[in-house]
Amino acid sequence: MVNKFQSHMKQTLLAFFLFVFACIGSAFAQGHKGQYYLGGSLTYDYSSYGSSSVINYTDGYTNYSTSKINSLSIRPEFGFFISDKWSIGIQPVFSRTGGTETSDFHSSADPTKNYVASDKYHTDILGIGIHARYYAMISDKFGFFPEFGISTLNNSKYFNYGTFSLGATPNFVFFPTQKLGVNLGFGGVSYNLDYHTKENTFHLGLNDAISFGLNYFWGRK
Repeated sequence: MVNKFQSHMKQTLLAFFLFVFACIGSAFAQGHKGQYYLGGSLTYDYSSYGSSSVINYTDGYTNYSTSKINSLSIRPEFGFFISDKWSIGIQPVFSRTGGTETSDFHSSADPTKNYVASDKYHTDILGIGIHARYYAMISDKFGFFPEFGISTLNNSKYFNYGTFSLGATPNFVFFPTQKLGVNLGFGGVSYNLDYHTKENTFHLGLNDAISFGLNYFWGRK
């Protein structure tokens, strides 16, 4: 049942993104000239509790856990408008996730060999993504845009470990000046495929990831 649902979601998302980019291609073919923007976004997330697992040995077991997880993502971007409302862009990605890992070993034969060890760790991720946005402006200074994206993220040390993602994120944009746009994104929907394990997941949330971005627009009047 789960596999059928995941297969259906993959087909639905793929069809949706093909439709989106077909619309973009159609707009581009009409020769619309647009504005350019340069900027980026910053995403930060913190979790006091990460994960835990038990590793069994012949002479005992270890409770392994992670905690105080900090995740930081930096995404510079460049894009341009292909119509009055549609824009496309490219985003290189750098992110770092770090925290504390703890190993609590319990010996089944000699309690004097019990120990607890803690250490700091971090993992760096590199990636690239492309996105499409549809700007719906409520006024000259305030508006809303859904962002549709495709990206690949890979471990900087072990490149075959990574994730391919399709997703959409709701965003608000505010223009404090004529050419500077401030973006606020929250949550979203995504389909993710793990390159190494081949497992796929579907995620939907509105308050689990907050992103803040700035864009400078050329040609905005």
